[in-house]
Amino acid sequence: MRRLRGTTGVAVVAAALAACAWPYAAAGQDEGGSPEERAIRAFAAGDYETAEAALRRQLEEDPGNFVAMYNLACVRAMRGDTAEAGEMLIRAVEHGFADIRQLTHDPHLAPLRGDPRYLAIVQRWDEILERRAATDLDRARERFGGGYLYERDERLRLLFASGFSPETTAQCRAEVERIHAWAMEEVFAGTHEELAGAQDAWVLVALPTRRDFERWAFETYGPAARGYTQGIGGHYNHDTKQLVTGDLGASLRHEFMHVLHWRSATRLGQIHPVWVQEGLCALIEDYDPGPDGRPVPAPSWRTNQARFLAEAGKLLKVRDLVSVPREHFTGTRPLAYYGQARALFLFVHARGRLAAWYRHFTEHFREDPTGLASLEAALGMSAEEIDAEYRRWLLSLPKVPEEVRVGSASLGVQIDATGTGEGLTISAFVPRSAAGGLRVGDVITHVDGRAVRDYYELVRVLARRSPGEIVEVGYRRGRLHGTATVTLKRAE
Repeated sequence: MRRLRGTTGVAVVAAALAACAWPYAAAGQDEGGSPEERAIRAFAAGDYETAEAALRRQLEEDPGNFVAMYNLACVRAMRGDTAEAGEMLIRAVEHGFADIRQLTHDPHLAPLRGDPRYLAIVQRWDEILERRAATDLDRARERFGGGYLYERDERLRLLFASGFSPETTAQCRAEVERIHAWAMEEVFAGTHEELAGAQDAWVLVALPTRRDFERWAFETYGPAARGYTQGIGGHYNHDTKQLVTGDLGASLRHEFMHVLHWRSATRLGQIHPVWVQEGLCALIEDYDPGPDGRPVPAPSWRTNQARFLAEAGKLLKVRDLVSVPREHFTGTRPLAYYGQARALFLFVHARGRLAAWYRHFTEHFREDPTGLASLEAALGMSAEEIDAEYRRWLLSLPKVPEEVRVGSASLGVQIDATGTGEGLTISAFVPRSAAGGLRVGDVITHVDGRAVRDYYELVRVLARRSPGEIVEVGYRRGRLHGTATVTLKRAE
């Protein structure tokens, strides 16, 4: 069985739930819940009749749900009806199912392995994925219109729908390439030679304008989204293979890392716990360029949160962090959990053991799906020793500035706090500041070649400068991109 889960929209297999240590009510324990939830409970208990009834009800409510179609194909196969199972599987593929490993390894489809319909799907998989990619681009054009750019990245198997200029879109694609190269070297080394093969589904990367992003957030999260749109950075749905980001910096990096991580986990037939999913993807949100230009994950406002918890004696021990249920991680004090997960991975990365940890974790996933044993193995320490060393390291980190403080370097402008996703809009100039060619309404995108897509990025870049220094500021003015030479002033 597969279920859409959480902010990344992950579909999971019921047979793997126990291994993932994600709690679900046992069959018969609670007869309530949605048709999807009732189907999952019944399927896990081997009650295929009840599961089928719930799935048919789910499809009545949501006729285009390919997850429910796939699940119903599994149920009918297990009940001996290979004819309807085959037809339902075809429908699932036509509506968007695109996981070849699931298709070929799912034991619930074993009765279908010799069915002509099943064999035709497997043999025509490349064609199916290409047709799916074309359909996704067509739907993106219908949604966003002709003012967007629509492009394909053949090597990474990505489709782009961008509401920004060709120059900005090219910068985003270059950033995605950078994150991919970093991830393959620093995280997935030794587990995959590449994560964009011919059998991997294409992923649609939507880079909407702020207005379109707010509309998407309202449609996705409901009316409440109007009140917290600024807190929604983006979303990757692994079922539909679609990424939507509200900014072209930290959120784009985070969500694209979800794409790579889910490609890896899917190939391995694993569903990793939430602290791994979100901690790994948050790790690359903020980085500094190394001597060779490659990204180096850096302390950030999230690290500040973890350090504050350490100072207050509330930092979770690693045994507790790796066991936090998904609903608590994403629903109860999520910023604290995200901050701690990122900080722990930053600690592992700083010791040069991130790739070793991931390799050990995926190789020993069945023995310990939490990842704790792999932390101990990769770091060569017990959990208690990790707690002590990690806390000392965290407290030694400098606090990262989260605002331009009095006396520090400033561009001498006031910024529209809402942002555009592309950068920061100048709303006014501070008295006695030199504009350097900038104007009110300009969108600041870079400082000395460093992208500054949101306020936190701008603060981090300026924190390493001093008043009086001269910097080159990249900006967009209407459809035009340019640079201005600005002398940094002392913030007052």
